[in-house]
Parts: sequence; C-alpha cells; structure tokens
Amino acid sequence: GQRNSSIELLRIIAMFMILAHHFIVHNGYGVLKLPLGPERIFFQLVMAGGGKVGVVIFFSISAWFFLDKEQTIKSNLKRVWIMERELLFWSLCLVAFYLVFDRADLGAKLMVKSVMPLSMGVWWYATAYAIFLALLPFLAKGLKELGREYHFALAATVLVIWGLTSFIPGMIKINDGFFGFIYLFILISAYKWYMEPFTTRQVWLMIGTGLGFFLLYTCASITLSLLGHDMGIYITGGWRLPVIMIGFGMFLLFDRVTFHNRTINRIAQSAFAVYLITDYAASEKLLWVRLFNLQDLYQQPLAILQILGILLAIYVACTLLDFIRQALFAVTIDRRRGHWFELLWDKVSIRVHNHSLSTDDRFIRRSRSLKTMNNH
Repeated sequence: GQRNSSIELLRIIAMFMILAHHFIVHNGYGVLKLPLGPERIFFQLVMAGGGKVGVVIFFSISAWFFLDKEQTIKSNLKRVWIMERELLFWSLCLVAFYLVFDRADLGAKLMVKSVMPLSMGVWWYATAYAIFLALLPFLAKGLKELGREYHFALAATVLVIWGLTSFIPGMIKINDGFFGFIYLFILISAYKWYMEPFTTRQVWLMIGTGLGFFLLYTCASITLSLLGHDMGIYITGGWRLPVIMIGFGMFLLFDRVTFHNRTINRIAQSAFAVYLITDYAASEKLLWVRLFNLQDLYQQPLAILQILGILLAIYVACTLLDFIRQALFAVTIDRRRGHWFELLWDKVSIRVHNHSLSTDDRFIRRSRSLKTMNNH
C-alpha cells in the first residue's frame, strides 16, 4: 500500500541526524578542542548524540514492519541482493569520482574493498543490516516459539545486561554491528506482539526520561571539563538505554500520525543514499576534514545555523544524485527487479532438490540390497 508519509518524514529526519553526527565525529577538528560553551554543548549533545538516536529510529522503522508478516529465507536474501546492487553502484561511482578529482583521499585498500562493499564492510550499517536480514527468519521464528512469558524474560535479561549497565562507564557495551540490531529487535518485537500500546502520555514520558539522562550526563561532562578533564557525553553512545528510549519513542509518536505526501515519500527513498555517499571513507576526508572543518566554521557568526545549512545542502545534493541513480536503475536492472536473484534461487533450489532425491534414491537402493542379502 501507499507509505505513511509521517514515517517517511521521520526517516528523512533520522538520516539528517546521522549526517550531523558524522560531521562531528569524523571532523578534522575534534569537538573537545573547542572552548567550553553553548556551541560545543550543542555539537556534543544534539549533533553527536542525536546521530545515535537517528540510527535507532532508522532501524526501528524497518524492524516494526518486519513484524507484520512472516519472514522467509528467500525474501530476506532477496532484500540483501537488492541492497547490494545499490552499494556496488555507489562504491564504484565513488571510486571513479575520487580517482579523477581527489586521488589523495582514495587509498589502494579502499579501492579493493569497494569492489565488494557488502562483504568487505565499506559501510558498517549496510553490512550489519545484511547479516541481520540473513538471520531474521530464524530469529523471528525463534522468538515466536518462545511465547509471551519467555520472550518477556529474554527482553528483561538483555535490558539488564546491556540496558542498565549502559549507564556506567567501563561496563560491557554493544559496538556498532548486527548484534545491536538483534538487541533492539528483541525489545521491539516484545512490545509489538505482547504489550498494550503505550499511550501518548507514556511515550512522551519515555522520551522525556531519556532526554533527562542526556541532560544529567551533559552536566557531568561540563563539570569534568571545568575541572580540566574534557570528555564526551557518555550516555549518548550507541545502543545506550536512553538513546533507545528517545529513538523508539520518536518512532511511536510519528507512527500515530497518518498522511500521504508524494514529495516526502520520494525524498525518503534516497535517505540511505545520503548515508552511502557521505560516509564513504574518502568522502569523510573530503567533506569533514578538508571542506567543512569545524575549526574554520565554529568562529563564524551564527556558526550553528551555518553548519546546519551546509548539512542541509549536502543532504539535498546527495538526494538529487540518487534521483539520477534511481532513473538509471528504472530503465535497466529495475525493469525486472530481482529477476537475476529469482533465476539464481530457482537454479540452486532445483540442484538441492535433485541432490536430495538422488540421496534418498541411493539410500532406498542400499536398504533394498541389505534386505536382499539378509534374506539369502
């Protein structure tokens, strides 16, 4: 059916948050080098911290709708196949671009990895997401088989192991990778399958609690900076419980609103491409080290607004580039979308089926032979 533009708008917002995060964490000038003040706090709390919230939102959108229908091995491997085409397109285009215009930022290792971007981990999110998709049919079926009681027990266990401990520096944590997706999927599926939907007031309370912890740890970071220990805001790290509370809470709020807008839906289709283009290793150097270095920008008048304007312009430019990619795909490989996968799947299925029949036939003949020998 027609996509809910409220969710698609949230997808766009989440990707912009991720883009802002990358501007801070990959910048050639570390944010902790800035003097303590409102600008630095905004960069650390809103931009750097908001990016991790954006990752939770982006994945929550996919996970939520996966739970609406049965997941099969074929359908999920087909999703990986279709995603790999886009990854390969952008990795090869980016290699060509940097070979011509900016060879200094393109190393030999990156060139080799770009030939197989998914398996070589050129983009961590894409690789982790592909692994999650491959495991999803088994994960979803296993969680269903657990039933309500054991599913709640599992959700409570992972919340204790990785949720409560996420408030304490030095404790175990989940790094960027597919395991974070599995952790979040366990929580989201428990909520959607077995819990009464949160009221709007409860959702706002969850978001507010998460933001409260953000502010609390921000105050701790400011205090440490005044004492001469410049540190980041710990609680805004990946997969921390307040990050999940804010991200999933935002998703629930947007999910309660339904409207349809073709322009929003069209732009949202290119959100993933914004990530692929800007988070390519050579692009990180070009964009955040050379062109838009924080050291050159933070002293400008209305620095925060200027930076947000630059990020918006980059987002628009990447979206327009992906429109071109979509047009090329529409007249070429998307005319029969996933057809090559279907051919390969059918060929492999026939071979596996024939091999199984051959094995069964040999077993039957051997059994008959043994029975004949025993009779003699």
